[in-house]
Amino acid sequence: MRIGIDARLLGERITGITRYLINVLQFLPQSDYKNKYSLLTYNKTKFDDKFYDHHIVQRNKLPRQLREHLWLNFSLPKLLVEKNIDVFFTPYILVPIKKSHKKNVIVIHDVMTKTCPQFFTNYYKKYMSVIVPQSIKKADAIVTVSQSAKNDIVKFYRVAPDKITVTHLWTDEKYKPMQLNKEEKELVRKKYNLPDKFILYVGAIEERKNISGILRISDILKSREVDMKIVLVGNKGFGFIKLSAEMYQRNDIVIHIENVAEEDLPSIYNLAEIFLFPSFYEGFGLPPLEAMKCGIPVLASNNSSLIEVVGEGGLLFDAEDYDSFADHIVLLLKDRQFYEEIKLKALKQAEMFKPESEIVKLIDLFNSLGRS
Repeated sequence: MRIGIDARLLGERITGITRYLINVLQFLPQSDYKNKYSLLTYNKTKFDDKFYDHHIVQRNKLPRQLREHLWLNFSLPKLLVEKNIDVFFTPYILVPIKKSHKKNVIVIHDVMTKTCPQFFTNYYKKYMSVIVPQSIKKADAIVTVSQSAKNDIVKFYRVAPDKITVTHLWTDEKYKPMQLNKEEKELVRKKYNLPDKFILYVGAIEERKNISGILRISDILKSREVDMKIVLVGNKGFGFIKLSAEMYQRNDIVIHIENVAEEDLPSIYNLAEIFLFPSFYEGFGLPPLEAMKCGIPVLASNNSSLIEVVGEGGLLFDAEDYDSFADHIVLLLKDRQFYEEIKLKALKQAEMFKPESEIVKLIDLFNSLGRS
């Protein structure tokens, strides 16, 4: 059986979806010795030529949405026939409007426009309200990244549960406790102008992530004379202009860093004292898992997928219970025994998310479609 993978996101700005795709492409060659795979990309990739057949998709200068529509509905169907593709797999939700005999597998990472509509524009919500049901209808199977996300898809889109396969995310092996020497620490600190000690957040700088809540927590810590800055690592998201004004007012205690190189993130995690993630909603929540894998105590929200991802490996609170977040940050900084207990729990919880078991679920899904 031949499987075509929409890998056009490779080479563009790294997002959660792109990281998901990269992780899948890294581990398929280690686990599937039967099927053949074709990558549909804009550029040649670093992935194994002996395992993946590369097909380069030609870009054009049309607006992105128009270009996307034309490629999906006119170029892609012909390409699937030419390359004798049996299953088309996309890490996003977009598939051709016209259903063919080819099987479609889509990934729905979350249903944020349904669970958190207040954080999105009316245009985007309308767009998703049209696109998502269409793609679900054309999909032969849906993959999602947590049981929480699966429950939301069933609830909001009335999808039969047996049409949805949960494959949890996992982290790259570079996320681990690191014994950085003094020179290595100084190199990373100097590159990103990091303080000696800090609390870390990693993710988009947008309202859904409760960045305002992080700023509230920073105010509480400052009022308690806690000498610890908060570092926000992430690119601009929805509502950034408003948030940037709030961050600027706290530039003595809050630092924002954009465009961090992917290879530097593990070192930054390891330099942090605590990881803070009071998000309002997550389809999975990869940064908390990365932090736990590095052995950093995690404080996160007790909602959506964070309950199953962080679980016993961190401290969970209501997203707007800023005093509890601040109380436990203070406790972690003062009580070294408590700090080490949470660190060990984080490492243990992170071990539950291994690529070997999750990638097999995806391969089994492909094989089941080939038999149907």
